Amino acid sequence: MAKLTLFSGTKGAIMKAIMNAIIPRGGAFAPGAADFDLLPRTEAYVGGFNPLIRLGFPFLLRYIEYGALIRAGKRFTRMSDDEATAYLDTFEESSRYYRRTIALALKMVTMLAFYDIDENASLIGYTHLGHVGGKGKGRAPRRTRAKR
Repeated sequence: MAKLTLFSGTKGAIMKAIMNAIIPRGGAFAPGAADFDLLPRTEAYVGGFNPLIRLGFPFLLRYIEYGALIRAGKRFTRMSDDEATAYLDTFEESSRYYRRTIALALKMVTMLAFYDIDENASLIGYTHLGHVGGKGKGRAPRRTRAKR
């Protein structure tokens, strides 16, 4: 496994708590984010973002962690999954655009990492290039060329 840089230490703990709140165990499906090591995949996705966004991501994580302390009286990583989910819901329901955007960005990277795992993708009927069902199931997409 590659060494984590963006999500190491405290930042990794905050991101794990965020992912567990977004995809809790026993939610729509039995497995949750806590059942998988999503940090390396998430770091790979965030690593591909614009450098300004990538550099700002640790500040976003601290905003979530300490914003919860100010608004809910408890640091985000100290909240139960239900409390953390309710806190993140306030971002989605906010009248402030930047808070809704934060919720969207966090959900995006969490869902990308979670559903990049074949086992989870199959729960929603998605196959990665037809490979979830095993050999012979599905097919790789054909490449087409423009007609001349």
